[in-house]
Amino acid sequence: MIIPGILEKTLDNIKREVAAVDKVAELIQIDVCDGEFTPDKTFLAVERLEEIDTKADFELHLMVENPTKFFSKKISKVTRVVIHVESENAMKAVDEAKSLGYEVGISANPKTEIDALAPFMGKVDFVQFMTVVPGAQGQEFVTSVLDKITIFRQTAPKVIVQADGGIDEDTLGEVIEAGATNAVIGSQIFQSPAESFAAFEKKAKMSREQGHFVRHKIKKIAFLGGAGWDENEEVYKQAFETAKLLAENGYEIVNGGGPGIMRASTEGAHAGGARALAISYYPAYKHRNYEGVDPENKFDEEIVTMDYFDRTKVMLQNSDVHIVFKGATGTVSEFGMTWANSRIHEGHGKPIILFGAFWEHIVEEFDTHMGMRSGERGLLKIVETPEEVLEYIKGLDPQA
Repeated sequence: MIIPGILEKTLDNIKREVAAVDKVAELIQIDVCDGEFTPDKTFLAVERLEEIDTKADFELHLMVENPTKFFSKKISKVTRVVIHVESENAMKAVDEAKSLGYEVGISANPKTEIDALAPFMGKVDFVQFMTVVPGAQGQEFVTSVLDKITIFRQTAPKVIVQADGGIDEDTLGEVIEAGATNAVIGSQIFQSPAESFAAFEKKAKMSREQGHFVRHKIKKIAFLGGAGWDENEEVYKQAFETAKLLAENGYEIVNGGGPGIMRASTEGAHAGGARALAISYYPAYKHRNYEGVDPENKFDEEIVTMDYFDRTKVMLQNSDVHIVFKGATGTVSEFGMTWANSRIHEGHGKPIILFGAFWEHIVEEFDTHMGMRSGERGLLKIVETPEEVLEYIKGLDPQA
């Protein structure tokens, strides 16, 4: 949803801007700044919004130190309120707003960590991420917030996400791709309201259709990892137990048909009562380091591909989530192809689970020394147990 945002100091100015977008918008956000939480001060007598004749509903964005001051009674034209997690008594304000019958969102400033939102999950109807430092229109878009949106959307895919601040036709595509459902647009929409609103709606629709947060039911889980591990080694056992747990919960297992992690995932699938699909290839001559199709990997179905790179590509195309276990150079190659495939080439954002705490250091080095694009880090989820894998995948699945 595109939501026009109004930040004004007088009721007359608010009325003028409401009239400009009333025919095209279903919801209009009114910014309320008290001069304490933000440097600027806006119109504060919000009960007078009742005087405005409009078909659209209002959303109050309370950029104030103490939001509870605004909940003495229900304002009929206001259907939603947004409370900042950084405000005093934020939890109390959420409870009071809910008791009045408002839909409630919790908002986070650009520098606020995602963890601060956790206590509000289950209480609020949506989450808003500020993509500018709040308090005035026309401020610079903070691109680092895109990663936060992506990470939050991965961990809480069923929660509505709203982005607010500095959004134009270019940044709108970025926030939708990162995972935002709603976008609040201020000054950019009022230059030519009807035409601008239509253009933003069209851009949002295109971004949603092309973006990588179009969710579907998760069915197939691909296992990637070293071919050299045997059943006596811990990583083999971890892959087996993970595949078994996923199979017991109705997920299909996909692997490359070889030994090591591939065989472990097939055995785990069978132990959990599921079938295993192998994506294999048979080279014309035996490469020195080719692990081959393992006769001990008793997979149930096979897709034969042309070569190593084609095998990886087809495996990624035939799975919904990828789990990467410890391995050697082949695993590094597969991880890179998986990451690039999700973020750059297909742009579908298939989640990538990295099994093992050691990945924290590796990803941190990538982030420090490589040119990671905005949103790329959010595609990765590091876990240490099979139970964490299952919990994460169930959280991603809209039909779980």
